[in-house]
Amino acid sequence: MNEPDDMISVKLQKALLLLLRQGLWGKKEDTSSLFPLTPEEWRQLYASAKKQTVEGLVYDGISLLELPQYPPRFLLIQWTAEIDLLERRNRAQNAMVEALRQQFNGKDTPAFRLLKGQGIAVLYHNPLHRVCGDLDLWFDGTEATEQANRHMESLGVKVQRGMGGDSDYTLNGIVIEHHSRLIEQHNPRLKKEIKDWERKAFAASTDVPHPVANHLLLSTHILKHLINEGIGLRQLCDAAVALHALHGQTDGEELESLCRRWHIRKGTRLLYAFLVKYLGLPETDLPFPVKGDADALMDEIWECGNFGHQDVRYGERPEGKWQSKRHTWRIVSHKFPLTLRYAAGETFWWLYGLGKARLGELFGKNARQ
Repeated sequence: MNEPDDMISVKLQKALLLLLRQGLWGKKEDTSSLFPLTPEEWRQLYASAKKQTVEGLVYDGISLLELPQYPPRFLLIQWTAEIDLLERRNRAQNAMVEALRQQFNGKDTPAFRLLKGQGIAVLYHNPLHRVCGDLDLWFDGTEATEQANRHMESLGVKVQRGMGGDSDYTLNGIVIEHHSRLIEQHNPRLKKEIKDWERKAFAASTDVPHPVANHLLLSTHILKHLINEGIGLRQLCDAAVALHALHGQTDGEELESLCRRWHIRKGTRLLYAFLVKYLGLPETDLPFPVKGDADALMDEIWECGNFGHQDVRYGERPEGKWQSKRHTWRIVSHKFPLTLRYAAGETFWWLYGLGKARLGELFGKNARQ
């Protein structure tokens, strides 16, 4: 792993990953070469855990240290208070999921499957310590999604409709998103095949997508954000936990066949190589063999933070529509050596779709008025 000036030291990277693995799997590792840390090192490690939105998991990893290796008391108190707030947020989200299930009961309203986030959190060693984001609900196609939108509007909720049939609204401070698609692929030649497969996956699942669908969802979601603005450790932890928890239920041959057919096998193998090397996922949990430069992916993750929000390499996003788009291009093009090597097709089709949308803005109906 490289050590740019704006990143924590290699020692602290290793220390954070050790604590993260301990928190993920509940197993103590040999800490003698990395701990204890100085108060300043603990401050930097805490800031990096926050940047990657894995502070709850790292906190669990601390509980397996020897007492002389613990962080300073003032930091531990602050950290514990934040974990209490995190647990409250997770409980609030879980309550919201149950309330939404009452609204979308499948009788007079369309049923949904819970995606990502809280749908994966239940697989964690300590579900309440996964940092929660939005609630993602997956409906069976655009028609069902729009029916769900109208139902919420009938209750007085303001629903914002976005691109690709997605929509969102806020209830009790929680952002809820409606999705009509499960697999985030941009190749137009695959859309019909993927849509047909999703419909079968929807019919075969209950509260959450079935194992193969869940793995495809997580890996394509990670790939999309890696190509775009960035991905952080939290999303990689989701993939590791899902592979471990669903190992006995996953049809590895079907998953590998779909990854090959949808041109994401190389990127998925890179992801799996990372999970084994850095997050301690047993190779026996993998549905097919790993291959890839896990170090290159790790360097990108250290820089990006959660969805690239903490990436300082490119400065602040500028004001103005086209300035912002140029900023996005700088980010995407900087990662070409990695994304073109492991996801050339998806990178091309993502850029193609982006360019097509921008040309539509320039020469479309609105531009002619």
